[in-house]
Amino acid sequence: MTAALLASLPVCSACQSYNQQIDELVGTYGAGDFAAAAAVVDSGELDDALESETDGLLFHLEAAKVLQDAGRFAESSRLFGRAYRRLEHFDYQAEVSISEEFVSAVGTQSSRDYRGTDYDRILLEVYETLNYLAVGDLGEAMVHVRRAYRRQAEAVARNAEEIAKREERADGEQQALFDHPNYKAYEGDLDSLATDAYADFVNPVATFLSAVLLREEGSASNSLVDLRKLRQMLPENGYLPALLEEFEAGPSPVPGRFYVLFENGLAPRREEWSITLPTRNGISRFALPRLVPIATAASGLEVRATDGTFTLETDHLASVDSIVATDFKLHLPGLVWRTVIAQIAKESSTAALANQDETGLVRLAGSIFKIVTSDADLRTWRTPGAEFQMAHGQVPADGRLELSLIDGAGQLLSPVQVELPSARTTIIYVRNPDLVEPLPHVFSIGKGSARELPLATTTEVTPDV
Repeated sequence: MTAALLASLPVCSACQSYNQQIDELVGTYGAGDFAAAAAVVDSGELDDALESETDGLLFHLEAAKVLQDAGRFAESSRLFGRAYRRLEHFDYQAEVSISEEFVSAVGTQSSRDYRGTDYDRILLEVYETLNYLAVGDLGEAMVHVRRAYRRQAEAVARNAEEIAKREERADGEQQALFDHPNYKAYEGDLDSLATDAYADFVNPVATFLSAVLLREEGSASNSLVDLRKLRQMLPENGYLPALLEEFEAGPSPVPGRFYVLFENGLAPRREEWSITLPTRNGISRFALPRLVPIATAASGLEVRATDGTFTLETDHLASVDSIVATDFKLHLPGLVWRTVIAQIAKESSTAALANQDETGLVRLAGSIFKIVTSDADLRTWRTPGAEFQMAHGQVPADGRLELSLIDGAGQLLSPVQVELPSARTTIIYVRNPDLVEPLPHVFSIGKGSARELPLATTTEVTPDV
């Protein structure tokens, strides 16, 4: 037991190192300096973290997203490919590892391998779709759209399993925690973020991309099915009725159509929340993660034709905040169960040793051990946006658009001009973690008019996954 107490301390130190590395990377990225964040990935500072069995998957996701927004799509895709293989590895393993459960029982919850969430899996496929569109590979982009749908079906199946396990895991200490007034308030904060709209793990961004790309691929009927689903999900979206009418009018894309996909803000982070309760062997501190949304400084994106023919404003497409919160709420009872079981194991072990010790040193060491190792698992993918918005329209005659962020007071900030390529369809992907100059990436699909204009972002290499 003494060895276990000592062994747990480096684990906690490693947790602090992980949080520090992520905070530094996300801090640079969140300030909108994608090149500097990518330089951190290039520097080798994250090499050990990327190879970590415990946190490597999460670092791959963070680094891949950073490289994507720096415009390095092929390198991003390689890292997402490695993350995908790690996810597949975990999917084929048993959900509960005995060795992991032992380590987390005598150590910390964050000593368990990060296996990825359902929304991690679906978002990965969304970002991979964009990576392949960036290099002009519609076929591979469609592969990842289909994977996103497969991941959603798998998530629904896991959802049913988790609900069944929740009933099996009920015990006195767990129920006492559920019934505590402070826990009720904690759960109430989570309820305000979660929504039934994402209960089946459907990410509207994946559905939107699927509808657009299926139409480009020539699967007009399947494209209509997706767009009708999207219309039902988002009845308040002002762009979807006209788009659905256009899709229903004919099977072929209208030449010169552009779509704007605006990814805004940062995904929620986690903070520690704790409560003290009596258990079978004394008093214990139970620590759980609490989701903390990051306020988005921009309310939207204005898209204006420089020739003055139209002005558009992006509309809501998907709330990543709500997707994360809905997934978190589903898995919270299982997290509570593991926390309670680990705390009971620590209480029982230290109590047994303390009864054999007359000096009180073991009891003191045990108390320190329980406090040090009663931490919450704060790991979560933090570089995705808090929300996605969209707009669509016809490319103006001169092919030029001006993109401006809209702040909370409705003021326009940081206008950026983009020139659209001669293409049948253009997707403009804009990433904005804060009120900084928007970074547009322009992806073209198919040939358009005789007008030839350069891409806002070009990549000549093909992702190697």
